[in-house]
Amino acid sequence: MIGDVLRHYLPRLRDVRLSHGALIAAGVVAAAVLAITSGPDALRPVQAAADPASNCEVHNRTETFPAGGGHPVKDFFEPGEVVPATSFGHVIGDGYVIVTYRPDLPAEQLAQVRALVTDSTAGRVVGGAAPDQAEAVKAVHAYRTIACDAVDVDAVRGFTREWFADPRSEVGE
Repeated sequence: MIGDVLRHYLPRLRDVRLSHGALIAAGVVAAAVLAITSGPDALRPVQAAADPASNCEVHNRTETFPAGGGHPVKDFFEPGEVVPATSFGHVIGDGYVIVTYRPDLPAEQLAQVRALVTDSTAGRVVGGAAPDQAEAVKAVHAYRTIACDAVDVDAVRGFTREWFADPRSEVGE
């Protein structure tokens, strides 16, 4: 359609091959501009919060979860409960955020993490204990991870909101 409009207004482009060639050239230029402007900044680690005292770091996801399960039977798994790793592997592909925590967290911090995961307004979030995890709390989605040395529910909540605002999070809906 754009080729037809160009042919109508630009006499030199009346040749179909020339008008299609012009469209292809414009597409290549547009693709190059998009590739250059999105570039390596999208892959660079960023600080989780503007607060320099934040104990959290956001980086590209390196964590893996085994596939093969369905959706977990509940959203939050307490310390000592078996975390359904294959179910977590399934839902990360559905756009969920997976929150893991050290099982030795003090009761107050554990309650904060539980409240974050089970909050009905939080969206598609599941969580459970990760005994071998060094960080106090970690949240993972399909592309990124936030890892916090101390429980920082506000940083994790912001990370989660940012993901659910991203159109790529809508995969499983």
